[in-house]
Amino acid sequence: MGNVVSASEEAVFTPSTKFSEFALARVETEIAEKGIKFVFAEYCDSHGIQRIRVVPADVFVECSSKGFMMTGMSLLRLPMRDVPPTPELPYTISYGNFRFLPDLDSFKAVPWMKDVASVIVDPYHIGGGCVGFSPRHVAGAQVERLKKYGFQIFSSLEYEFAVLDGKTLTPVHKDVYGHQFQQYLQVWDYLTEIYDSLQKMGLRVEQIDSEGGYGLYEFPIKPSLGLQAGDDGFWLKKTVREVSKLRGYFASFSSKPFTETCSASGHFNHSLRDLSGKMLFYDDNESDKMSKTMQHWLAGLIHHAPAMVIIGCPTASCIRRFVHPNRVTSLYPNWGIDNRTCSFRVKDHATENTYIENRIFGAGCNPYLALAANIAAGLDGIINELPLPKMIEGDGNSAENVLPGAHRFTGKLSDAIKALEQDTVLCDALGRDFIEPYLNVKRHECVKEIEAIESGDSEFYDREYLPFL
Repeated sequence: MGNVVSASEEAVFTPSTKFSEFALARVETEIAEKGIKFVFAEYCDSHGIQRIRVVPADVFVECSSKGFMMTGMSLLRLPMRDVPPTPELPYTISYGNFRFLPDLDSFKAVPWMKDVASVIVDPYHIGGGCVGFSPRHVAGAQVERLKKYGFQIFSSLEYEFAVLDGKTLTPVHKDVYGHQFQQYLQVWDYLTEIYDSLQKMGLRVEQIDSEGGYGLYEFPIKPSLGLQAGDDGFWLKKTVREVSKLRGYFASFSSKPFTETCSASGHFNHSLRDLSGKMLFYDDNESDKMSKTMQHWLAGLIHHAPAMVIIGCPTASCIRRFVHPNRVTSLYPNWGIDNRTCSFRVKDHATENTYIENRIFGAGCNPYLALAANIAAGLDGIINELPLPKMIEGDGNSAENVLPGAHRFTGKLSDAIKALEQDTVLCDALGRDFIEPYLNVKRHECVKEIEAIESGDSEFYDREYLPFL
């Protein structure tokens, strides 16, 4: 019966810690004051695509404490295809419902749609307990794990996206040099509407960028603490996609929408603070002003970089950025100071502005999984005091700068899957309840890509990914 929870289900249910009568009262007030008629109960699947249940506002208020019954299989869907067939997904997942509980702190009126609000919901098993393959749960667990070691992460994703004509899916321009006046002028009203909408959604936009690729734009936002950064990434993608659709455009976050031009990146910028808020990456007494904490954290990122590829570039389309690289696509795990040819670009400007830019990740990445993977990798470097490899000066992809034994990012989905499978530290940290179903979906996708290549299906990437990511 849709949202209705039976008495037997309610008896074994453990309420979400995110629900409170105070938060619900605030939401009720906002619904009344803004005339909200519908609430979009939304969550993020493993590819960063939003999944929605539309709930009348009065039903939302009535059912908030008990949750909404929705299928959880969409968490594992490929962008276009359905969930892989059960024989190819050997994991105990029924085709029934999960209970999705709203995080009332995330409730927002949607400025570009009349009478509509959105709220992020999290899946729980009917009998209680988190759903282990929920990206937001995975990220939240890593944020809490980091706190146990006395750290907080301060981060933001830089999502680039290609603006396409909504009917033909052709880019609005084919200029390959970014930051030119005409690239802004031809879609200025559209860009400023996205800016206004992001600001109203509570995201602090730093600038509007035109990048060096077909129809490529970017709205970098200011960083946030902990899980909020994942939510920020979710809200940014939602806002850009929906405003674009309403204005006759399609915004694609596919990491490699066009092989002949630059990739769309999803660079993950971050630093650490202690629990009191003190910045921990800068040390004036260390070489290159990088604290020991930063050095070990960065070493962990580099050590686990091969395993992070399948999370940062999660589809057969996204990972093509390593098959068709541009001059600033790093092909090896390495680092350098303000060096765009390295996987990890260190910016050590001052105490309050020293951070790491993970440049492996593409725009197709899930914001929660990006957050989780970087925490898991960096924290391992701190726990085990991993040594930092030599800094790269010059082109990070040149033969003389490739470190001995360095793993090359091949751009093959099968190689990226294998790298994560073999990284037991990252797999254990992210949780087997997430890793097993995620990798099974990726293996299924790998089979479909091989079939497409062998059959000469030249439209595979455009058909399966471009209109959905």
